[in-house]
Amino acid sequence: MTKKIDEVMNEDENVDVDEKIIFSLISFSGDAKSCLFEAFNNIKEGNYDLANNIMEEAEKSLMKAHEIQTKLIQKEAEGDHIKVNILMAHAQDHLMNTLLARDLVKNMIEMQKEINNLKEKIK
Repeated sequence: MTKKIDEVMNEDENVDVDEKIIFSLISFSGDAKSCLFEAFNNIKEGNYDLANNIMEEAEKSLMKAHEIQTKLIQKEAEGDHIKVNILMAHAQDHLMNTLLARDLVKNMIEMQKEINNLKEKIK
C-alpha cells in the first residue's frame, strides 16, 4: 500500500519522499508541458477554442504539481528536512521548466494570434 504524502513525511526527521510522490510531480509537470506545446500548435492552425481547452488542461496539471511542491515546501518549513536525491532534483527541474514554458508559450500564443490576424488581412 502506498502511503500518502503526510504519512511519508512524518516518519522521521530527515524524510525520504515516496517515489510515487516524486513521479507524480514529474508526470503532472510533463503532462502540462505537452499540453502547452499542443495548444500552441493548435493556435498556429487557428484552432483557438481547442487551444484554450488544452491550456486549461495544462493549468490543471500544473496546479496538481504545484500542490505537491507546496506540501513538500511546507514540510520543510515545519522542520521536516526532506532528503533531496537526484530523482527529486529531476522532478523539481521538470516543474520549473514547465512553469517557464507556460510563460513563454502564453506570450508565443499572443504573437501567433497577431500573425494569424495579419495573414488574414493580406489574403
